[in-house]
Amino acid sequence: MNIKDAKNIHFIGIGGIGTSSIAQILHHKGKRITGSDTTPSALTKSLKLSGIKMKIGHNEKAITPKTDLVIHSPAIPQSNVELKQAKKLKIPTISYSKALGELTKDYFTIAVAGTHGKSTTTAMISLIAEKAGLDPSVVVGTKIRQFKNRNFRTGKSKYLIIEACEYKKTFLHIYPDILVLTNIEADHLDYYKDLADYKNAFKDLVKKVPKEGKIIIDEKDKHLKDVTKNAKCRITTWKELKINELKLVPRVPGKFNIENATNAAATCKILKIDDKTIEKTIAAFTGTWRRLEIKRKKGYKCTFIDDYAHHPTEIELTLTAIREQNPEAKILCVYQPHQYSRTHMLLKEFGRSFYDVDKVIIPNIYKVRDSQEDIAKVSTNDLVAEINKYHHKAKNGHGLKKTADYIKKNHQKFDIIITMGAGDINDIYKMF
Repeated sequence: MNIKDAKNIHFIGIGGIGTSSIAQILHHKGKRITGSDTTPSALTKSLKLSGIKMKIGHNEKAITPKTDLVIHSPAIPQSNVELKQAKKLKIPTISYSKALGELTKDYFTIAVAGTHGKSTTTAMISLIAEKAGLDPSVVVGTKIRQFKNRNFRTGKSKYLIIEACEYKKTFLHIYPDILVLTNIEADHLDYYKDLADYKNAFKDLVKKVPKEGKIIIDEKDKHLKDVTKNAKCRITTWKELKINELKLVPRVPGKFNIENATNAAATCKILKIDDKTIEKTIAAFTGTWRRLEIKRKKGYKCTFIDDYAHHPTEIELTLTAIREQNPEAKILCVYQPHQYSRTHMLLKEFGRSFYDVDKVIIPNIYKVRDSQEDIAKVSTNDLVAEINKYHHKAKNGHGLKKTADYIKKNHQKFDIIITMGAGDINDIYKMF
């Protein structure tokens, strides 16, 4: 049983940023979608409002003989009661990444991969394609304001635009016709051995692009040139497409957003979208959810900014962009590292990432996919000490609640307070 033939599809972990988008697209295609998740969220609320039947909590009764196919998020263990029930009833089960791969077979697929900038680049391409009347379907790892604050779009054309994640080589399930490679830098070192191993995954992805397909890269990036040298298809560069002749000025500041805009423009030129539409859409781009997102809080004179950055390079570039726009501002950065293993392996790089702010608070380290061995290797105090080797301005926040209390008492000392991380750091706004 594949997605095309299945009529009744159940999602385990339907509230995930990826699983929820596929569930919505299949729902709009006329499939009967049900689902479950452990925690209510804005995404689960959106699923219910769209008419999808979903419940909080897992129950084996959710899987019946009428279920044709079960799709599960990568976070679901084999011991999950719904997954076990599906196997007991001999109902086919596939992971989210395989489901996304199946979906790409039915479309002309434009995939965005790389270490940084995937979500923003995917969003930009999608908005330009929509403005140009290409009516694409979209799967993206963030919420887009212009898509009614949703992480998907359902179109009626042949085009599918997706964000392709490299963790555990999940992007090897997709079938791209156009592959956009943003950049490559060592990451997910809890899975990959080193940068060379990480790059090998991208080399395998490059091989999946057919001879008649296209791969887009910045010709100055040595890692991108390396991973694409044995591609079957033609490599298309920024220089070849004369992207420097376009006026690409996104409202959201920063060198990295110019790079995202350049990749988006290159993709859209290949899709034969006119320069004026590309330039106007980029100029109107105001960012996506948790990417330099301005947060409004009554009673506070300072500006709050929330950002998803969780890799040293992302942190440094984001903070540099904010500092360039606000050279005299007093800036506090509240950063929550994502994963003990990442924090341990990139500790020195994290230490050097906070040059452009006046004070740093580390409330805690967000635990995800970490073993007890990982947790034993690094602590919040270790990261604070590493930052203070370079800047002498970091402190341990001792949890989100105490960090929120500090902000309530001291916010008047700062012009800008930026919260950063991929964990539950966003919950701190409920505590003010």
